[in-house]
Amino acid sequence: MATTTRKNNTDDWQKALLGWTAKQGRILTDEGIATEHYCSERGFPFASNELPHYHLERGDSHQVFRRWAAAASSCDDQEGKSPIVGAWSRPLFTGKWEHSTDNDETVYNIQTGSLFIDLRIPMIKPVSSWENLLGVDNKNEGQIIFSRQAFESMSDEDLRLYARQHVFAGYSVISQEKNNNNENNNNKMSNNLPLCTRHHCIDWNYVSGKPRPRPNKWYIEGRNINERIPFNTWKEWSYATDENGQSYYWEKWERITGDELGQGLRLAMRKKKQVPSREGCDDAILVAVGDHFNYIVGRQFLDLHTRYGDASNTVELVDLAIQNGDRDTAISYLSLAGGHGTISSGWKIDCALQPWQHGKSVFDCLQCNTCNEEVKVIGSSNVGCISWEVLIGNDSWDVYECSLSREKLQQLFLSRKMSRL
Repeated sequence: MATTTRKNNTDDWQKALLGWTAKQGRILTDEGIATEHYCSERGFPFASNELPHYHLERGDSHQVFRRWAAAASSCDDQEGKSPIVGAWSRPLFTGKWEHSTDNDETVYNIQTGSLFIDLRIPMIKPVSSWENLLGVDNKNEGQIIFSRQAFESMSDEDLRLYARQHVFAGYSVISQEKNNNNENNNNKMSNNLPLCTRHHCIDWNYVSGKPRPRPNKWYIEGRNINERIPFNTWKEWSYATDENGQSYYWEKWERITGDELGQGLRLAMRKKKQVPSREGCDDAILVAVGDHFNYIVGRQFLDLHTRYGDASNTVELVDLAIQNGDRDTAISYLSLAGGHGTISSGWKIDCALQPWQHGKSVFDCLQCNTCNEEVKVIGSSNVGCISWEVLIGNDSWDVYECSLSREKLQQLFLSRKMSRL
């Protein structure tokens, strides 16, 4: 009897985890019909360059994002400034007749004035089982080799379970919708709230050739208890509305202690585009606000992902690959890395897609093939940070945004060594 109970408990949590991505999708898409809400006839037209994967598919996100960041750094226009700079948790995500809370997933959404990384990991993920998959310290073997060994030790079912999580990163563009007399304005939630449009350059769910067909665009409603300081709570309302004139989903966001209200440290960096470019570890982002940082490193493709043309996202692709006995393709798609940590810990990771990275320095995880400890800031203190570079091991990174001087940024990177003394 006890054995049967344990088996049923195991079946329950595995079934719940396997259904996590599908539930998130139902909430986000109004049960699959959200794309129908975005059309001129309903008052919600959009341009192709507003689509989240537009610049990713064109291969010009480095140039475009850099141009946006340079323009933002030299502009005093308050309408384009982000009111949501900070580190955020998500207590509630709801749409139609379903909802998800911070009891269901851990969310770290770090937004600078330019780049962002949004990390979402189900609570029922068997983190403790996967933290010690290898049981030895393979630090000197590099990120790719170390993670490949961890994936190889996982069962087919483990790989399917592992696929049920999410992280994505890119650039957030803030705008203010102008009032007009369009007869469809009655469908709109508000013409007075700021709008955020997110452009993705690294995305767990993205499958080549299957971009998201509607914008990642939403209103920001902040709870301003004291207008002299940034708000600590805000709601994300879908831009388009449903047949009842209501936002078809909304999310509640709460500030995480230690982000300095978004007014202290702000850092946004992206690994320089490699020439010739190849998909995978050539793209990576690091963002930090206050004491919190998020990181993301692109997946390692083996040119196998085109085998499954029917897959519209990573979960579907991994399931199809495992069904066909194709572990190589599944592992290559699961190789995207991302996580969260705190600077005060010495830049140590405390929550990650890859649990075997917990406790490691983020700078080790940002290097694909080497573990060079050196992090160096290059550039003049007399010019803006947009012209700086950061060397992490052998890799060069562009700085998009930094609230510190070049010298203080260098000291901040050195602090990771001091924490080990």
